[in-house]
Amino acid sequence: MKRKILVPMFASVMALSMNTVANADQVENNNENDKNSDRTLDLGEYQETKYKTAVVKDGVAVKIRNSGDVKTVAYTGDEFKVIGTQGEWVKVSLEDGEGWLATRYVDIKESIGYVTGEKVNFRKEANTESEVIKELEIGSTVKVLEANENWLKVKKGEDEGYIRALYVSEEAPVIEVEEPVVVNETQTSNTQSNRTQSSTSSSNSSNSSSSNNSTNSSNGQAQKPAKKPAQNNNNSYNPPASSTSSVQAVLNLAYSKIGCPYVWGAEGPNSFDCSGFTSYVFRNAAGVSLPRTSSAQSGYGRTVSKSNLQPGDLVFFNTSGKGVSHVGIYVGGGNMIHSPSSGKTVSVTSINSSYYSARFVTAKRVL
Repeated sequence: MKRKILVPMFASVMALSMNTVANADQVENNNENDKNSDRTLDLGEYQETKYKTAVVKDGVAVKIRNSGDVKTVAYTGDEFKVIGTQGEWVKVSLEDGEGWLATRYVDIKESIGYVTGEKVNFRKEANTESEVIKELEIGSTVKVLEANENWLKVKKGEDEGYIRALYVSEEAPVIEVEEPVVVNETQTSNTQSNRTQSSTSSSNSSNSSSSNNSTNSSNGQAQKPAKKPAQNNNNSYNPPASSTSSVQAVLNLAYSKIGCPYVWGAEGPNSFDCSGFTSYVFRNAAGVSLPRTSSAQSGYGRTVSKSNLQPGDLVFFNTSGKGVSHVGIYVGGGNMIHSPSSGKTVSVTSINSSYYSARFVTAKRVL
């Protein structure tokens, strides 16, 4: 009797091992096939998992399913954030949701965490009386070796130690960056010229007033104060010159929007998010329809290196820790014009600042 049961089970296992594309709903199928046997399939309890990454093994193509539907097919080397585990199955995060795959097709590895507090203590032991190895700044990354409710065992460089769990997250924190004010050379030249003209005008007015004092006094007329020279109230940047009319049109429209507030999801004309700003400018200035999100825009046009950037190119950055999440328009001189983030306005910023230089991903030429 035992032999009759074991033979189909062995055949089933062999069939699974020969199948290079694994189905994440095989558990349900196996359970149905074994309903007449004495074997009970125990999946165990579902456990949420943090700070783990699933990496698809060599020579494997595996289907990732959710509720019976194939969400995607993963290949050797693909990595996924682990959400939870249940028995021999692992639940992972996908771009458009979640899915399941068998643990035998992946290697589970430690993942990184992001420090979310200012000057967080990295200690030798898991208690607040332990020696501090160093203080970690907000946004610092650590490899999480072990996790529990209160403390995380982490590795930073060559050092291993502990950090309070409440100061670490799987999500990169949003860091407010003080962006440098970039003044265009043409504007600087105009400002200096205005100052010179104002100074000359004031001097001439003063001389004129002095020469006419005696005449006016003798005639009994009151001397009128000299008219104050007009001040330059234009606080916007002057667009740089371009070699093509379409690029110049893009720069002109982009610069005309300086000072407009960032609003998530806004596409103009008076407020924008980052990709809303670029899509608005290219559509209205050059008739180019860009995809709506920065991630999608990064796949549009011809890739150019950072060293070969030209005015009008799109520049992309990873500001979220999850891939392309920000876009701006390169204007020359190592600067871009963009709609930065909540609470800020459209402005010109250096792409070579420590913040953006470290997060540069790619650039595209669409004109």
